[in-house]
Amino acid sequence: MRKCLFSLLFLVGLVNCAFAQDFRFTTTVSQNTVALDEPFQIQFMLENGVNVTSVQPPNFKDFDILQGPSQMQGQSIMNGHRSDYYAIIYVLQAKHIGSFTIPGAVARVNGNLVKSNPILIEVKKGSSFAQQQQQLQQQQQQQAMSGYPQRSRGDEAMDPVLKKGEDVNEKLRKNIFVKVDVDKTNLYEGDQLTATYKLYTRLPTSSSVTKVPAFKGFSAKDIELPNPPQATEETVNGIPYKVFTIRKTLLFPLQSGALELDPVEVDNTVRLVKLVQNKHAKQKDPFEDFFNDPAFKDPFFDDMFNRPDVEYQDVPYKTKCNPVQINVKPLPVEGRPTSFNGAVGKFNMEAVTDKTQLSTDDALTLKVTISGQGNVNLLNTPKVDIPSGFEKYDPKVTDNIEKNSNPLTGSRTFEFVLMPTEAGQHIIPAVEFSYFDPVANAYKTIKSEPFTINISQGKKTKADKQDYGQNRNELVGIQTEVLPWVKQHIWFITSIWFYILLLIPVLAFLGVAYYKRRKDYNTTNAALLKHRYANKVALKRLELAARYLKEGKDKAFYEETSRAVWGYLSHKLKIPFADLSKQLVQDKLAAKSINGSNTSDLFALIDNCEVALYAPGQDNTRMQGTYEKAVGIITNLENALKN
Repeated sequence: MRKCLFSLLFLVGLVNCAFAQDFRFTTTVSQNTVALDEPFQIQFMLENGVNVTSVQPPNFKDFDILQGPSQMQGQSIMNGHRSDYYAIIYVLQAKHIGSFTIPGAVARVNGNLVKSNPILIEVKKGSSFAQQQQQLQQQQQQQAMSGYPQRSRGDEAMDPVLKKGEDVNEKLRKNIFVKVDVDKTNLYEGDQLTATYKLYTRLPTSSSVTKVPAFKGFSAKDIELPNPPQATEETVNGIPYKVFTIRKTLLFPLQSGALELDPVEVDNTVRLVKLVQNKHAKQKDPFEDFFNDPAFKDPFFDDMFNRPDVEYQDVPYKTKCNPVQINVKPLPVEGRPTSFNGAVGKFNMEAVTDKTQLSTDDALTLKVTISGQGNVNLLNTPKVDIPSGFEKYDPKVTDNIEKNSNPLTGSRTFEFVLMPTEAGQHIIPAVEFSYFDPVANAYKTIKSEPFTINISQGKKTKADKQDYGQNRNELVGIQTEVLPWVKQHIWFITSIWFYILLLIPVLAFLGVAYYKRRKDYNTTNAALLKHRYANKVALKRLELAARYLKEGKDKAFYEETSRAVWGYLSHKLKIPFADLSKQLVQDKLAAKSINGSNTSDLFALIDNCEVALYAPGQDNTRMQGTYEKAVGIITNLENALKN
């Protein structure tokens, strides 16, 4: 019992851990320090919530709600992992100067109440937006004076602001693209190639991979990437980009020649900002799901998105990378060892036997382990020469590859089971393994030591080989008469079993018909059912009487006890309730040879209940005695009527 309890607690812990890893309920703000007259955005996001029935925001007592609540929900796919989200967004403005803590929101998820994290907001006097613009101008002046490169006009076009007359497609093409990086484009057949597919962006976007490469002509092994994906920064042509790794794969070419890495396709939804001339126009929803990514938390974006004089446009944009040509060279033919079977990389080998002395009744295991860097997952079975004194079976193959190793590192073990067939001393030749080293551009061979095995004769003796010499292969004489072990043929239709099997369906049909008829009779016969279940109904009513006893309701107790007794007598003795009387009950019981203490106690109980109904105010001790007598009398009558 204790083991079962520990196992149940362990499983519950695993489920809670899995839930904790997938489900998140967070509170985020566009900025933690704001001016008194500056609006800011706060968002409560549920990620991977199951059965979300309600989300209750906190009390914004120190803030004015300028806009909201705005709701959004959807799905995002990155690196093959799908995430569902639901968010509520408000635009707030502080009422006072100081530090304020906004409590977390409360949601009901899968029947449980969960709460997001609180957030601290510091409110200062003055216009934060104007101060940041002034600081930005001062930084640009300092850069100009110190000789640092300033922002060019080409960089201005990469802001999320879509200016009047600006080409949307050209803006997206410059700011969002997909690229594949390979560590080599010329390699040998079987050598490792690492391909990394990346998404570069300078705009807030929600992206999903719609087409992945097939890697035709390669053996592929993907490297696991963090989920959710983590953004890094790279500079391309002097311009910084946020970079998301879509896929990272270790490739091993299976053939020589010109091979091509297929492109990856990504669908993006990009949010662009349009400036509005009327600054008093109603502000639209300032954020969508792609602003939740911490990679896009930039003060410039925050200030721009919190301004009330902007509009937002969601633009779909599909992009894909260019295919990459890979030149695969065939492995050299010159100097190729006979033991080479396709291994490319840098390897070590270890060959051992589990025993050197055994009998013909035992088995021997030869274990060959090949480890190192290279195409470990493509290693073929090494050639092992087994002498004629053994029977060899197909090897058992076990892999131990390091997770996310690059280059691919690990080992593959081959276990050969050998059964000795002859006693004596046998020598298993050395195991030889060869591989091609692409760095040294040469083949290398590893050899083990030979194995000397001493085999003794076991209990099982080897059968002598059949002698097929002269005068040893004559045919036995042909018998023409019926041999005694030949069984005479009998027709099945003439046997007794044929007729027995023929009667089985008929008997089964009759049995089912009888059972159904009996069941229908019992169901439709109400009097019979009442007679059968009279005891259960009476005890059920006495349970209700016991509840009235605990509550101290003496009148209700005696009424329910009286109903239980009279109802039992009506059903059990098959007397209509309207015809019930003490005399008729006594006559019925006497006809069934039930008298004496059973009948006297029964009528005493009935009289006691009738008196108590007309003279209430009975104490609890007397009511308890009445209840116990009722249970005992009904039980005794039931046993007596059965006998």
